[in-house]
Amino acid sequence: MANAPTVGGRHLPAPAGVGLGTTCFYINRGKRRNGRDGYLIECVCYVNGVAPEQTTPDFTANSLPINANPIVDPATGQTRQVIHSYRALFYGQCAVIEVEKGGGGTATLALALTSLLRAHVDPTLPGIELMDVLGADLRRSIAAAGGVERISARLATSTTNRMRPLSFRLSRLKQWAGGRAVVHADIEFPDGENINKGIAALDEYAADSGLDAVAVHLRDGQKITGLRKYVEKRRMDIAVNPSGAYNMADIEDTMWNYLDELRRPDNDGWRIIDSDGRPAGARVIDQDDG
Repeated sequence: MANAPTVGGRHLPAPAGVGLGTTCFYINRGKRRNGRDGYLIECVCYVNGVAPEQTTPDFTANSLPINANPIVDPATGQTRQVIHSYRALFYGQCAVIEVEKGGGGTATLALALTSLLRAHVDPTLPGIELMDVLGADLRRSIAAAGGVERISARLATSTTNRMRPLSFRLSRLKQWAGGRAVVHADIEFPDGENINKGIAALDEYAADSGLDAVAVHLRDGQKITGLRKYVEKRRMDIAVNPSGAYNMADIEDTMWNYLDELRRPDNDGWRIIDSDGRPAGARVIDQDDG
């Protein structure tokens, strides 16, 4: 940020090479929080010159016209760009990234950071790769998310093996309903942890026991569909301002609070990242894990 103080210096591709329809990325701003670790950047992605489709709702009409007109700044007369913005908070070797559909995802962010660091800091720097991590202790990760709220399962092959309790019970339902019936269960837990039941359902599914699908829904909105696919993510509730825009301060505070949560030890001393920002209670997803 010190070596590229203007947006043009933090823009990819370079402003002189931006043509109509070019996908662009830039870092809009960066900040630290007093007394808090980590550095947060605001990322912006847009397609240059593409006019957004618009219409005026008229619910009495048989159909509505759709127009693609550029948005013009009334003060300057310049064409405005429709953007996707999101934030990334870096600490040590770890990053907390806000998910924004249309923003290019972590792959675009990693490529952009690599290019900008090579251009403004050191041309010999290696490429940046951003990887999801799995909680090393699934039970504690589920507990940190508030526990199991609901388990969904669908039967693929009937079984008489009582050692596969979920498949066995769904098989009894299929026997009652008939051979052509499609059987699935949606089990809700209004209270209590029920972590053991969630892990048991995932274990049974992983053992290829005849279940076609299993999903364990956690109380914070996360969903686990396999033991090796549990990625450390968190869904957050963000306020909307009266103007209809998201409260950016709310988003930034939430990200910093989540960073604190990830490195706060539980009663047994377990945590996702350590005080230096290194993955501690987590492991990188293997290439075979997708």
